[in-house]
Amino acid sequence: MVKLYKSIKLLSVIVLAFTFTNCANDDENRIPNFPESNMSLIHGDSQKSWRLVEVIDDYSDETDDFFITADCVSDDVYTFMANKEVEITYGKVLCFDHLDEGLFSADHEQFSATLKMIGDPESIYLSFGRGYANEDHTVFGSTFSSYRLSELSEDRMVFSHSNSGIIGDYHEAYIFEAIEVLE
Repeated sequence: MVKLYKSIKLLSVIVLAFTFTNCANDDENRIPNFPESNMSLIHGDSQKSWRLVEVIDDYSDETDDFFITADCVSDDVYTFMANKEVEITYGKVLCFDHLDEGLFSADHEQFSATLKMIGDPESIYLSFGRGYANEDHTVFGSTFSSYRLSELSEDRMVFSHSNSGIIGDYHEAYIFEAIEVLE
């Protein structure tokens, strides 16, 4: 009986230690808040260009008209400005040019984005919208959402919807890499 008690006690101590160790790791990997002072890494104190290199979307159906893949955005250039606006220069591959159903076709691609400070404490978010319209602008569609800045360095940034709040545990995310400017 004493041996069983010691075994249960030892097992309890191990489980408790494991629990505290996992909590410490989660805290270290939590998505931090990015205050407004971090904006300069994004826009370079004036403007800075980025390429969208990965799109993570575990929740949308690929047959959805608004489903965006890295294939259609990887040749676009996103220029983040000091005034928090984002400009896009479209590449050759458009996201919605496959929409062509009888009377409707997606002739014009539309994009809008701004950086915003949201929350308490505030953190940087990307309000991101993408859509399309036909030639005479009588039929159109768009989708908008806000993504929290989850990772930031001089050459990489990740905006995500993260249910867990853990860095790297992304189910919806836009991953950007800085474009080197040749002088």
